Amino acid sequence: MKKVFLLICSLSIFFGLLPTNTVDAATVNPKTLLEKKFPRERVTVSKSVDLNGDNKKEHLLITDSGNFYLINSKGVIVLIDTNYYNEEDPTFHFLNVSSKEKHVAITLDYPPSNTQLFVFKYQDGTLKNKLSIIGDVSIRISKSGEIRQAWKNFFPEGGWDTAVAYHKWNSKKDKYVGSGELSR
Repeated sequence: MKKVFLLICSLSIFFGLLPTNTVDAATVNPKTLLEKKFPRERVTVSKSVDLNGDNKKEHLLITDSGNFYLINSKGVIVLIDTNYYNEEDPTFHFLNVSSKEKHVAITLDYPPSNTQLFVFKYQDGTLKNKLSIIGDVSIRISKSGEIRQAWKNFFPEGGWDTAVAYHKWNSKKDKYVGSGELSR
């Protein structure tokens, strides 16, 4: 009888020490995970992608309140930035800047012609902002990851010409380097 009692006590202690609330980011729906942690948030745009080549997806979510979140492959929720809302839903783009590195770009379109672009690099389990520009004529992203920004260069006497700037990732400088007519 004593042995049975000790066995039951030992098993209850053993199973009581096991974590019961582990989160596996690969099996949990990221939208559900975010809305469970932040009940007032409603996800409007989400994408899942492997940003660092570890064969585990990171999840990018933008909510109706304009908050931009990352859920990394370990299930950690990180608020990246705020104020990501406009009349149309933001759009995610993934730039293959090298064979080992992807960047996340978000475009916010403001009709009739303005586009705001934010580009982030995945680093240390979070996203670091590497470029923020506005193309008040247009913004185009090439397959190679080069960004073309067309903007209005206004004349002092009135009117404007289209100016074009190009932004390309420089891994040695760890930033986007601009060329052409850069906006002021």
